[in-house]
Amino acid sequence: MLLPTLIFRPTEIRDIPSLYEVRAATRQNAISKAQLIEWGITPESTAQGLESQALFGMVCEAQGRVVGFCTGDTATGEVLVLAVLPDYEGKRIGITLLEGVVAGLRSRNLSSLWLACSSNPESRSHGFYRAHGWVPDGQKLDNGDEILRLQEPA
Repeated sequence: MLLPTLIFRPTEIRDIPSLYEVRAATRQNAISKAQLIEWGITPESTAQGLESQALFGMVCEAQGRVVGFCTGDTATGEVLVLAVLPDYEGKRIGITLLEGVVAGLRSRNLSSLWLACSSNPESRSHGFYRAHGWVPDGQKLDNGDEILRLQEPA
């Protein structure tokens, strides 16, 4: 069986509905559109962030469908979200998206890149980020998530 061609590109306003669909369908830590909106992450705020370049994101498309995305905050250097549909896991989509957002954030001369990640070693994200150069800085959020910082190459 031939795999569809994967296209990686910057996130556009037209992608916003798909971002909510992907986020709600992840294998672990799925979050519904309703919950995101309750937290203030609305289609309007996302569009405003993309238009103002306060947010930088990348999507992966397969056969015209968004199957994964990653978004970062260009002011703080935080990687806000990385999500890939379960059927597309294991195809290096997550790391490719993450690397694209890291490059986009680094191009803005941020001194440090960081993200919040589950401190539970059984969580898939726990091992994923650590395997790709992200290390805990000792800080934890109220929900127990650890702050990881991207270790800069020597």
